[in-house]
Amino acid sequence: MTEQIFQLTDEERGLSSALGQSIRNEIIDHGGVIPFSRYMELALYTPHLGYYSNPLHKFGSGGDFITAPLISPLFGMVLARQIDELWDAQQSRQILEFGAGNGQLALSILANLTYEIEAYYILELSANLVARQRELLAEQIPHLLHK
Repeated sequence: MTEQIFQLTDEERGLSSALGQSIRNEIIDHGGVIPFSRYMELALYTPHLGYYSNPLHKFGSGGDFITAPLISPLFGMVLARQIDELWDAQQSRQILEFGAGNGQLALSILANLTYEIEAYYILELSANLVARQRELLAEQIPHLLHK
């Protein structure tokens, strides 16, 4: 087994250092203790510094991880088919996606629904990812962006 050593770029080191200092300040401001849930919130979503809030590439090739919607639109197509079947029996045609990443799953679902959707909601805490999602959807399916 070969050992792989990852080196941080200067930008990554800078973001990590600034985020660490921000978290330390929060801990100091709260008497030396914060709940783990707060620590994770800071680590992931501190504006411009947290993992999901900083500008670094995270998804797909060259990123930290790959999810099914990034590999192929097939996952979203299959979900769209299931959603269509559910909507045969439903009045309300709305979807809520939690943490939509770069928006690829939303794009695949919206592009493959046969019923007209009332609304597609995305609950996303990262302003950076919200901007990326909006950009992708505006570019690929601008006629549905208002939904």
